[in-house]
Amino acid sequence: MEPMTGTQRSRVAEWLPWVVAALILAGLVVAVVRFLSGGGSGGMDMAAAMSRGSAPTDGLAPLLGSALITAWQLNAAALAVLALLAAWYLGAVARARRQSQAWPIARTAAFVAGLAVCALATNGSIAVYDMVLFSAHMIGHLLLVMVGPALLVAGRPLELAVVASEEPAKVRRAMKNPVLTAFFAPPVALACYIVVIVGSHLTGAMNYIMVHTWAGQIEHVVYLVIGFQFFTLVIGAAPIRWRLASPARWLLLAIAMAVDTFTGIVLMQGTTVIQMTPDPRLHVNALSDTHTGGAIMWLGGDAIMAAVMIVLVLAWLRDPARESADRTGWLEQTRRAHFAERTQLAGEPAADLADNADFDESDAKLAAYNRWLASINRHGG
Repeated sequence: MEPMTGTQRSRVAEWLPWVVAALILAGLVVAVVRFLSGGGSGGMDMAAAMSRGSAPTDGLAPLLGSALITAWQLNAAALAVLALLAAWYLGAVARARRQSQAWPIARTAAFVAGLAVCALATNGSIAVYDMVLFSAHMIGHLLLVMVGPALLVAGRPLELAVVASEEPAKVRRAMKNPVLTAFFAPPVALACYIVVIVGSHLTGAMNYIMVHTWAGQIEHVVYLVIGFQFFTLVIGAAPIRWRLASPARWLLLAIAMAVDTFTGIVLMQGTTVIQMTPDPRLHVNALSDTHTGGAIMWLGGDAIMAAVMIVLVLAWLRDPARESADRTGWLEQTRRAHFAERTQLAGEPAADLADNADFDESDAKLAAYNRWLASINRHGG
């Protein structure tokens, strides 16, 4: 048998993650069917079988002990999504390398670490206890809305989608379509973060989430999406319309920290308990655990955001091109978009004009802009 060529090896590397993902999905289907039929930890309904399979059903031991390491559950729905994301990312990395596009191993490691954090938050001991202890639920929140998304964004999946594509210009333009532009707009991202954090913790919604399995799964998805939306702007390396200057990114983090602090302090000082699912082996002081959850939100959330800010500041200080990068901030992009719209040449998309570093130094474009200004003056006269 002749040895495989480099191209053949690249093809295998590109499809192998999908084969592994397919095997994982098949195993998860078998596990869910087993739990539904009562062959696992007793008969379960669909929501429990897909998200809490293999979790103990005869009561939980105190979390701060061996259970912190040994308690696990099978969240098949979460693992299925994570397996597909891993297959797409690793396959895209192999495709990029086949096209002679280098992709740093550090980015791949960051993305895989983000998936691992999400797997821990949905399958580890924190997830097993997240309906009986609000404090455990809050730790899961921090992992899913902050740590996991920050690592995923550090893996630069949106940039990888462009690099690995056979038509990168087309993909890049697609990422700047009106829907994604609105979704990643800084005011929208910040508003979504505030609404989700405050709304899920201080409006009574948490009482419903803590006793309904399916609601908890929706909550996980919302936290992960909102976290990805927020940190895409904060880390600022994605090929989207919005590229914030460093001070603007720091401001977003500071506002988010204030929201976390406010939410945590309200929970710490409140007299209303978060409703929890009772467990026969755990004797929980609900008010004390609610206060503990608030402290975790305040101190833990601020610590994570502060760590991200420190990393961003250090990266900014080490970047020799930081001044020119900051000149392409939010207001500069608005100016460029306006100029590009008024000077658009035939057959040249305005978005491509705005992305060009020297787009407003062209004599033809400046002449077109001057003609537009002259037409305004004539109309005004």
